[in-house]
Amino acid sequence: MTAFGRQAAGVQRKALLSDEIDKYADAFYANAGSRDYFLDTTRLETDEPIAPKPVIDGCDAHTFDDLRKCLGKHVTTEGARKNITWIKADPTYDGLLQTLIEPSERVAIQATEPDQKEPYKVISKVKFSGTNDFPADVVFNRNLNAIIGSRSSGKSALLAFIAHSVDPDETVRVQTEAAGHDDPRKAGPAAGKTWYDVAGISCEVEWASGEATEGRVIYIPQNSLYTISEQPEEITKKIAPALFRTYLPLKTAHDSAESKVASANAEIKAAVDDWFALADRAAAKAQEIKDLGDKAAVQAERDRLQRAIDEIKAAAKLTDEEVAKYQEVAGQLDSKRARVKEIAVELDQLSPFVTWADGATEPSTVPEAVQVTVAVRPTTMELPDSVADLVDGLKSDVTAELVTKVEKVLSDSVAAAVAERTSLLGEIQTIETESADLIAKHEANEELSGVVAEHKKQIATLEDIEKREKTRAKLVEDQKSAADTVVESLAKRDAALKALEDAFAAEERILNDLKFGIESGVVPGVVERVSAGFSQRSTNDYIKAKGDPVDYAAAQADPTKFLVALRGHKVTLNKNYEASTVAADVLTVTNEIRFSAELDSDRIGGFSLSSMTPGKQALFALTLILNESQEPWPLLIDQPEDDLDSRSIYDTIVPYLTKRKRERQIIMVSHNANLVIGADSEEVIVANRHGADRPNAGGRTFEYLTGSLEHSQDRDDTSPTVLGRLGIREHACEILDGGEEAFQKRREKYKI
Repeated sequence: MTAFGRQAAGVQRKALLSDEIDKYADAFYANAGSRDYFLDTTRLETDEPIAPKPVIDGCDAHTFDDLRKCLGKHVTTEGARKNITWIKADPTYDGLLQTLIEPSERVAIQATEPDQKEPYKVISKVKFSGTNDFPADVVFNRNLNAIIGSRSSGKSALLAFIAHSVDPDETVRVQTEAAGHDDPRKAGPAAGKTWYDVAGISCEVEWASGEATEGRVIYIPQNSLYTISEQPEEITKKIAPALFRTYLPLKTAHDSAESKVASANAEIKAAVDDWFALADRAAAKAQEIKDLGDKAAVQAERDRLQRAIDEIKAAAKLTDEEVAKYQEVAGQLDSKRARVKEIAVELDQLSPFVTWADGATEPSTVPEAVQVTVAVRPTTMELPDSVADLVDGLKSDVTAELVTKVEKVLSDSVAAAVAERTSLLGEIQTIETESADLIAKHEANEELSGVVAEHKKQIATLEDIEKREKTRAKLVEDQKSAADTVVESLAKRDAALKALEDAFAAEERILNDLKFGIESGVVPGVVERVSAGFSQRSTNDYIKAKGDPVDYAAAQADPTKFLVALRGHKVTLNKNYEASTVAADVLTVTNEIRFSAELDSDRIGGFSLSSMTPGKQALFALTLILNESQEPWPLLIDQPEDDLDSRSIYDTIVPYLTKRKRERQIIMVSHNANLVIGADSEEVIVANRHGADRPNAGGRTFEYLTGSLEHSQDRDDTSPTVLGRLGIREHACEILDGGEEAFQKRREKYKI
């Protein structure tokens, strides 16, 4: 054998020897760098699995001075690094043994204390007063607290009192929802007890900060995990928070799509209102033009009168210059007098907004008569709060500035109109004075005067027709623009929804064992609602057969045709329904985005009823609840194991609780040993209801014993209270179904 071969063999023998030592050792003194190695169950040279082992940083202190310098500190002395070892257990030998079962959870080498939480989001205790039914206080751990006990022992009542003391309205709401009725007066802390019945009992939550007087909890009463299973429209609301927490860019895409859809529908409604208003105004102008007379006929009458003037002028021997001058003067007077009338109409239109008090030198605007609304894209919903605040500030500044400018325009317009009217009246008086002889001479010829007056009337009528035709043409053009806006907004809305679906489909969306999907469609009932305005006695392009709902897709495919059909009464509406309102409702029928979830080929959500069993529905709901909130407020959950099979509890819920308790405090009522023991509850609260065979101290109705799982005590039948007879571990084995088996299972899991 070569020297290299002998060296390699020696290394291998050392490794195998190290593995043999590893097999017989329970824990290791080492530094933080070795922790992950000894937690690895595949670390042996062979394929043989091995239990994870706790790693404790050895102090290697040779003197008491060394011990004092390094104890509880992260320090470097003479090149050696000393670390703090944190052990989560009672300071007993049993507590130390507990680290062998859960080494990754119970032992950490780091400078800061593990599992730290914001103290104002941790309940340290609850205090009762005004009653002898409950103890003065119950203390809680900041991680996982399990409340156990026999039936009617006060477990759920304790949880409900905590929730109610933090947020009574929300507690009543979720209790009412879980109970399946709509009477909040029936809600209460226990069966047969409402909150009105226990109004004299005071329960006060004390937060770990010692200063917080308000907070929040997420309270899940018993049976509330099943209330959403038959409500597809509610599933998206449940899925969204958990989905967005896992996939943050998806939330941005969702919020943007919702904002764009809402903006597009608002634009559609406004454009439809504008279209009908413009159509009414254009029709009114057309009627005004019709009332003035046919344009060609008026032109013919004007020309006939001109010929009559020429004939009368020749017979009366009036010079061309005199007739021409008179017609010019008459035209000027008619034009100026017509403008004076127009000014009177304009001032009347402006009077609601501008006043001119007697004796005032200038007009003033009516307070708050001018209103300005500024719309901005992107909307504040699409922006971070800090940016949204800046945009809102700009909107406020622009709004105030625009109000001031509009008020000035209105005041200036009134002042200008009054000045113009004064000027015109003066000009009319001047013309009448300077041309008095000419006017008198022509008025003396009664026949000529009458024909000239009629001729001027036809000219004025033609000018009025042409003016109104221009106004109507502008209204028709604006009406077309409003219809185009509807088309554009429909396209923007569809694009926003498509962008969200594409963003969702960009990657597989999975949370634990749940696979999420996305669907879009019109919510059931919406089409029926918007169809209520259509008469069912006649058919048309949008009601294909009597009794059919409106074909909203056809309307949205060609909005202009739909609007024209409604206004032209080609579509009959029921009494008291406005065409503009019906049109806006139909054109804003929008596909809604819904999320769905799939678990073991069963699905829930979307637009169909769930195919999941009650157990899977509960697992689905609990998965979302445990993942829905970014803010780690305490989670209060009452018997999550109901209707869940043991495998789901141990394989899914236990890992959830183990992970989530690092992020937030959990207070759980449970009868299930796998949940209480398998999730390594940091504190167990044993509840007992006073009875002849189960006495409490002082005869108190409810009593609670708190402690850790490793707390053990031999039976003491001399104890005057039932809770004092056993340790936490023994109570758990006695109360929980399969308690002893659960303790054994945890040991076997790590080959202990």
